Amino acid sequence: METHGSTAEKGRDLLRFISSIPIFYSLKSEILEAIASKCQVVNYGPDEVIFAEGDPGDSFYMIEEGHVKVVRMDGEAELVMAMLDPGDGFGEMALLVGQPRSATVKAMDDVTLLRLMASDFKKLTLENDELLIQMNRLMAQRVSLLDAGSGEELKAKFRAAPRFEMDPTLLDLLLRLNDAAGGKGQLEHCKETAILGREMSKSLCPMVSDEVFYAGYLHEIGKIALPSTLVQKQRKGEPLTDEEEAQYQRIWKNAIRILKPDRGLYEAVRFLEYMDRESYEQMPLETQIVKATHEYLELTSPHYRGMPAEEAMGVIRRGAGTRYNPRVVAALEKIVEKFNNLKVEKQIKFIRQMNIALDVKDNYTLRHSYHVRVMALKIGGAVKLDRRQMDLLHMACDMHDVGKIFVPAEILNAPRKLTPEEFDVMKRHPVFSAEFFEDMPGMRELQQIIRHHHERFDGKGYPDGLKGEQIPLLSRVEVVADVWSALTTPRVYRVGADGRQKAYSPEEAVEIMDRMQPGHFDPEIFTVFTDLVRDEKALEGSEWEDAEMVDVESPHY
Repeated sequence: METHGSTAEKGRDLLRFISSIPIFYSLKSEILEAIASKCQVVNYGPDEVIFAEGDPGDSFYMIEEGHVKVVRMDGEAELVMAMLDPGDGFGEMALLVGQPRSATVKAMDDVTLLRLMASDFKKLTLENDELLIQMNRLMAQRVSLLDAGSGEELKAKFRAAPRFEMDPTLLDLLLRLNDAAGGKGQLEHCKETAILGREMSKSLCPMVSDEVFYAGYLHEIGKIALPSTLVQKQRKGEPLTDEEEAQYQRIWKNAIRILKPDRGLYEAVRFLEYMDRESYEQMPLETQIVKATHEYLELTSPHYRGMPAEEAMGVIRRGAGTRYNPRVVAALEKIVEKFNNLKVEKQIKFIRQMNIALDVKDNYTLRHSYHVRVMALKIGGAVKLDRRQMDLLHMACDMHDVGKIFVPAEILNAPRKLTPEEFDVMKRHPVFSAEFFEDMPGMRELQQIIRHHHERFDGKGYPDGLKGEQIPLLSRVEVVADVWSALTTPRVYRVGADGRQKAYSPEEAVEIMDRMQPGHFDPEIFTVFTDLVRDEKALEGSEWEDAEMVDVESPHY
């Protein structure tokens, strides 16, 4: 272990990181500042023990980088209870209940942690009830299924062992059955079930996460045997006859039957045949995870029931203890919250990867996105968006033009006005941008904000011609910031008499946007924007700094 002392002295932006941790997401800034001031940065190498079972509880930890595993020893065998990702916290239980460590925690790779010593932890939780509530909530989310039973068969599922692997070509071929059975909606549902189920498995039983992942992808392929009318009827939640219900419940065994020729895959996901059971106590733990995930997403998917997320979670909660394992429900709630707040490591990595890809394709467009973000967040602050909305707006601005990766460079950087045919290609980029996020759970709201950042308030925008408040609020903010960037930054096709790319001054830009306003922008947001621009302080930090610019009269943006 290597200790780096005070984080503030090392110049780390710990406050920003700590405020992004899901358990701290709702805390007031003064509490976050107090936590940040007491943290130390510590590093561990792969397989290094952070603390051991039986050790006294002397610290609470937050993962800044890397991954850790929570284990117990069963003789010589290591039972892996949970795997934790960046943004997760651990070690609170011993501090809250005043007992020795109940498990060992090891680094899985190179790990950077923030450590809060026990004395500081106790002082902060005594002084701040909100922090104490969040810590007790975190402790309640320790839901490893190893603590819920005993026996060799259960323990075997927690032993570190080679993970099941599947030929990607075979998976791709089998996924075509989802397409054939239920189209794009079923494909999306199954992908989301796979991703969400695997994330839940990290808290419940990490060593079965691969099996759960593949089962999530394949659990509905048995619908290939159903009439399309029955598939649609069940998908919409319409009442089924007894005969139809019996026919539908055979899809799980149909799926297993289809997979049987591949013995390894068949054995790995055979637990799907228990999906028709009414009580979780009659199911293997893998089935418990897939069933709760599938039925929650079935309720929330716009291709299925389209129920609001909180209402759907209420349905699942009411089944806890009978239809669903209460620990699985707790894990579902935890992971859904992380996905919805865009705090899952895979989401964050994906966004970063898209940024890099856009930079490689066209650095100009990437810089434009950042420039849009500066103004959009100023508008968002002025209209009192809450913290989650501000985070969504931040990400939507960064990602709104990532679909330009699909636009040919000769159109994207044309030093002239686009032809109608070229402009039709350019107008597809909001759709392309949104499609990047359609298979990632929790990103549906972000997807819609991005898709509609070129709609107009009068309904004459694109891609869907939405009008007025049909357009998401954050899209309405973004379109103002996008046009502002288009006018106040240089663009490759707009060249002045001196041969240099031309940008309008802030005053000229506001004058142009005033002329556009009847119909183009949300009037209330536009008023807030113009008030901001006329305040010289609002212009600080919004200079070009190599951002992109486009011309409203030949809208490439």
